[in-house]
Amino acid sequence: MSPMTLSREQRYDRQLRLWGDRGQEKLGNANVCVLGANAVGSELLKNLVLPGIGGFTIVDDAIVTKKDLGSNFFVTSSSIGKPRAQVVTEWLSEMNTEVRGKFLVENLDDLIENDPAFFLGFDAIVYTNILESQLLRISRIVSQAHIPIIICVSVGFIGLLRVSVQEHAIIESHPDSTKPDFRLDNPPEAFVRLVNDPENDLDSLPASQLSQVPWLIIIYKFLSHFQRKNGRFPSSYSDKQEIRRLINAAADSLLEKCRSRGEAIEPNFELLNFQEASRAVNTAISTTKIPPEVLQIFEDCRCQCYGSSDDQVTLDRSSKSTRSAGNLTMSSFWKMAGALKEYTMNEGGGNLPLRGDLPDMTSSSSRYLKLLATYREAAETAVEHLASRLSHVGLKALSFMDELRLEDVRLLARNAAYLRVIKCRSLEEELKLSPARSDDLHLIPAQEENDAMLWYFMLRGAASFYSEHGRWPGSPCGTSNPTAATAEGGDHQFSPHIVELDMPCLRGHVNRVLTASGVAVNRVSDDFVHEMCRFGGGEVHSVAAFMGGIAAQEVIKLVTHQFVPICQPLIYNAITQRVTLLEF
Repeated sequence: MSPMTLSREQRYDRQLRLWGDRGQEKLGNANVCVLGANAVGSELLKNLVLPGIGGFTIVDDAIVTKKDLGSNFFVTSSSIGKPRAQVVTEWLSEMNTEVRGKFLVENLDDLIENDPAFFLGFDAIVYTNILESQLLRISRIVSQAHIPIIICVSVGFIGLLRVSVQEHAIIESHPDSTKPDFRLDNPPEAFVRLVNDPENDLDSLPASQLSQVPWLIIIYKFLSHFQRKNGRFPSSYSDKQEIRRLINAAADSLLEKCRSRGEAIEPNFELLNFQEASRAVNTAISTTKIPPEVLQIFEDCRCQCYGSSDDQVTLDRSSKSTRSAGNLTMSSFWKMAGALKEYTMNEGGGNLPLRGDLPDMTSSSSRYLKLLATYREAAETAVEHLASRLSHVGLKALSFMDELRLEDVRLLARNAAYLRVIKCRSLEEELKLSPARSDDLHLIPAQEENDAMLWYFMLRGAASFYSEHGRWPGSPCGTSNPTAATAEGGDHQFSPHIVELDMPCLRGHVNRVLTASGVAVNRVSDDFVHEMCRFGGGEVHSVAAFMGGIAAQEVIKLVTHQFVPICQPLIYNAITQRVTLLEF
């Protein structure tokens, strides 16, 4: 192993345990665009640069002002008057020299108007403002390319996170809990042969060897006894209880048989493997089913295997490949899913590929390795069949790689039960045709469970105010043209007079948003309106850092196609220290 490789593994050790080499490879190939180098944008990028994002580009035409010094740790007093995008990029680039950092000092509206294709060159777009008109224009540009937009906003003590992507595929969803994949209703043939091997004949084994038989073999022996007696696979709790009783009774009778043969067995000797088998009956014995999420993928009209073609993908059967794989496209995913469906309906006999892993169990090493080999052999056979189908997918279906690596097929097979496709509500639907209903929203400040939804509408009302006045409610200066402002101009003080003047106007904008959403107006307490005006659009560093960390996690989920991203709007209330996902 080269010193460079060792250094990289040491640097990214913790995260490699989370998303593995494959995830790190995808992260290292990812290119993210952040629109706005404010505090939350800078903190988000910090949490992407340190784990090793491939590259980032900051788009921001603001200059550093004194106001930035109070919230953004990536600017200093010597930076005042300089382009904020440049300053933040330079500081972030020092944190990880392997990351390619770029910046663009340009007005976002001009960029959208003059070069919309610019946004199509990224794996994710991060938007750190709440101007809905800008956001919708960007969304229309990138939605058909399935490029996700992550909206991350920090205003005062309130944070908003929103992920918008038309469709997103997840190969490694990492569910919180996974069921073992034993397939005892249709086990691998090699496993059945091993169970019936004389070395696993429970009646003839001495106690020393009897205690080393893996519990999975024990369960299958008594499962087979149940099936011969009843002519069916156990389907109820009482059925499993019967098998458990058989196992417990056998443990006692087999020890007695060993003693009757003259074996010297200590009085406190126990068959721990039989105890493990008894405890594992409920989880080990189950009917193999395709998860509903995977069935939904299979039922999609796009999930089809395109059969043989003259334009085939080459299968690289080496264990490692020097070429790094690019980002997974939805087109590629559906063809992979189609091949998986064809395998399942044919070679799989209606079942997904076997995972090929086993939990630890009391056993001798040789016996456990023999057992594990039967499952790994069956899993590898499934991989070979699936690879054969994938290699015949036409029209270079897997265009994100020139060679189909066997390790990629193995990854697909191992995670077949955990494939997910998510579809987030479009920004158009949320911002223009919100489905919120008045009976869902009792906007009373005393009811803490509702204030997250209230802050959501307060932020949207503040965005409407900003669009009309070019400044945040409660802020004495406009920021619609930040490059025209002086460095001193950003250092404004809180003005109670401006707050009082802006409150009626902000309330009007909030009511306008509520009306468009089908919610009764004038139900917002003055306390919330007053607090939003007091924020003045300012960022609190601790809130920005928290939101930046959450948003960075979502970016990593999206670019690695691992873990399930958040699809609902998320509100963080730093006053109550509560994070809420809005269900609507």
